[in-house]
Amino acid sequence: MLEKRKLLKVGDKIPIEKFFVSKMNMRVDEPFGKSEEDRLLVEHLRHSSVVQPFKARPEGDGYGVVVGRRRFLALKEAGVKEVIVGQHVWIEEMSDEEALDASLKENLEEFHKTPDPVTRAKAIKAYLDRLPTGLRGLARAWGISHSTLSEYLKILELSPEMQRAIQKGLIPFRDALAVARLELGEKEQAELAETAEKQGVEAFKRALARLMAGKGKRGIPAGVYIVVRSIFDKRSEEELKYYEALQRLAQEKGMDVAEYAKKVIIDHVKSVVGE
Repeated sequence: MLEKRKLLKVGDKIPIEKFFVSKMNMRVDEPFGKSEEDRLLVEHLRHSSVVQPFKARPEGDGYGVVVGRRRFLALKEAGVKEVIVGQHVWIEEMSDEEALDASLKENLEEFHKTPDPVTRAKAIKAYLDRLPTGLRGLARAWGISHSTLSEYLKILELSPEMQRAIQKGLIPFRDALAVARLELGEKEQAELAETAEKQGVEAFKRALARLMAGKGKRGIPAGVYIVVRSIFDKRSEEELKYYEALQRLAQEKGMDVAEYAKKVIIDHVKSVVGE
């Protein structure tokens, strides 16, 4: 239960020791201060004010930082002794669910900046380990289909050698996903990673194609399903607009785009044939 306390006003000053990173912040356990980006932020805040205040909520005898963890820690590292409401921080009452949702939305921007598929997959897994609503809950919070998030996570099924090659940028994400779907052993994966490292991506692609041909094409079983594909052109403003609307409607129904598109098609056909 959150502690109720006197409402703070803009301009009120609070000792920075009263603040800490909230347990509802999705990056509460991540280190701060080791990266060049962190050090530059600290140096900037020694001479300038924050552009955007961090957000905190009352927790126990202090305030848990829900949004803006790096800004808060940088201020602390820069030697700031007091934070000013409205300048450094906004404080509001939030439930655990509201705080977690705010943190998830803040981290969406960082997620899109994630440098490589392996780091991205590890970030998703870390979020899921703390999120009670699971993959679909994270997908709804971020506005990304759960099938897309599942694809990102599949990279973690690859061997350490393959993951290192992906992080170096030697193997494209889609090709790495194809390797994961083949469910190759560690020896075969190590050989593919070595090919990419020593001979380049084209040699890797040829080796992967040979393996896929040898194992047979994986995916939808022949004679069981009918696949209908629709391709939207990103260069067309109209097509992109309708695709984004399709994504939004699917998210509102808790479905991925493919599932929702199938439902729309079936409903439309039923209305045409009179069923």
